[in-house]
Amino acid sequence: MIWFFDRDGEQLRYEISHDRSVGRYRVIITHPDGSEAVEEVDEPTELIERSVELMNSLRGDGWRVA
Repeated sequence: MIWFFDRDGEQLRYEISHDRSVGRYRVIITHPDGSEAVEEVDEPTELIERSVELMNSLRGDGWRVA
């Protein structure tokens, strides 16, 4: 799943993927400058909890779903 966020004309990409070969979930945030922040979790419940935290943090920083 991919979401795009916008803030003052800048765009941020938020992606969740699942690596079936190792059974891990990955959250990748690509910042406007091209740098990436990657987090991996093992359990779907961890993924949901962390994703909610990250999205709330982005919204708190002024990012809006594009």
